[in-house]
Amino acid sequence: MAEAMTREALFQEILQWWQRTEDAIAALGEHFDKPAHDGWTIGDVFRHITAASHIMSWRIRELLATGELPFLGDSGNEEGIEKFRSLDYKMLRIELNTAHGVVWMYIQRFSDEDLAQTFTVFDEENTLGEVILHRVLHEGGHVNELLETLGLPESVIVPVETAHRWA
Repeated sequence: MAEAMTREALFQEILQWWQRTEDAIAALGEHFDKPAHDGWTIGDVFRHITAASHIMSWRIRELLATGELPFLGDSGNEEGIEKFRSLDYKMLRIELNTAHGVVWMYIQRFSDEDLAQTFTVFDEENTLGEVILHRVLHEGGHVNELLETLGLPESVIVPVETAHRWA
């Protein structure tokens, strides 16, 4: 097993990915109504990311309390998308920034030792830090898919003003 990622290294990684996702919403805003995959639009994917971020702290608390990471499945994904359906890309970016802020405040309390705790998630042993990072990389994976779907290069994602810049 590899050495556990330090708190500082994990937090730096999180901040970079979060900022990229928030900037990607602005960069891809004009494409929100275009199809992405599985009946979702580009905007739906960002709504899914936002909904997932809103429940991330709850999921981590459940993991710590029960040893199980809750997974809401397809119906949970659809409910999350519907929850944010009325938001345009500008408001959704603000909503995601807020959700990220809530998670940030929650995970700040974790020490290196806390983040090194191990759990079995989807039949694989992961540290708490890895579980958190996997959730953050989930966002990055979706952004990569959207860029590929639209045939756009990474360079379309440029920094934009946000309530809080993560990186």
